[in-house]
Amino acid sequence: MKFLQKLFVSADKVAKIKTSRRNNYLVTQNVSFATMEAFRHLKASLSVSMPKETGKKGTTVMMTSACPSDGKTMVAVNIALTYALSDAKVILIDADVRKGRVARYFHKKSSPGLTDCLAGQVSLEEVTNTLPENEHFSYITCGTHSPRPYELLESEEMKALLNRLKEEYDYIIIDTPPVLVIPDALALVSEVDGTVVVCRHEVSFISDIAKTLNTLTFAKANVLGVVVNDYTSMEKKKYGYSKYYYYEYADAVAKSNSAEVKPEETK
Repeated sequence: MKFLQKLFVSADKVAKIKTSRRNNYLVTQNVSFATMEAFRHLKASLSVSMPKETGKKGTTVMMTSACPSDGKTMVAVNIALTYALSDAKVILIDADVRKGRVARYFHKKSSPGLTDCLAGQVSLEEVTNTLPENEHFSYITCGTHSPRPYELLESEEMKALLNRLKEEYDYIIIDTPPVLVIPDALALVSEVDGTVVVCRHEVSFISDIAKTLNTLTFAKANVLGVVVNDYTSMEKKKYGYSKYYYYEYADAVAKSNSAEVKPEETK
């Protein structure tokens, strides 16, 4: 199938999350070596798929999925943090204005947020939050529930907001609702540089992924690829390769970094 040619990350990679519950963890915390490397791999893949041009304004990337519980918010939050860890100035926008979850990752209230700013009730500065431990990372929560979310996201106010943010940030990561549940994400496809679809291994149906990609393509979205979340290959399940490899490699890196300095080098 042609849509499978768009697969560019198989993230065992992007994080092991049990389907029975959703973890709100950040890569700035004590995550595993494998998880940290997974997001670095995703960042590299995005950078190659959409290289930043000299003199170009901030790059906008939209994250979406076919259905709920695919892990798109987790991926959106952590890829934004991964960019910020490389000293790029990044802002994450929760555009899932019906049921946004970005605020939970930072133990914040959802409102005031994006919808309140677009409605002119608060300023952009008032809804922009910055992590104390990383000044390069900012985020905007979804805000107060709006009775007309699609219209709000395709409004001139939203376009003006994105244009302003492009002047101030290197990357704007936008978390949007699942495409097959509600159409809100389609309101933004013409305003972003690229779209990433997140699915969950052994949970998402291929038919749903195909429908999502077809819908985005019909809307003329620039689909950069698909992130397969919660992935473990059969070979790794059988032989335990993933755990052995990553821990062995991590130990080797740690030993290399902590190697004793030779006496002559201290002179």
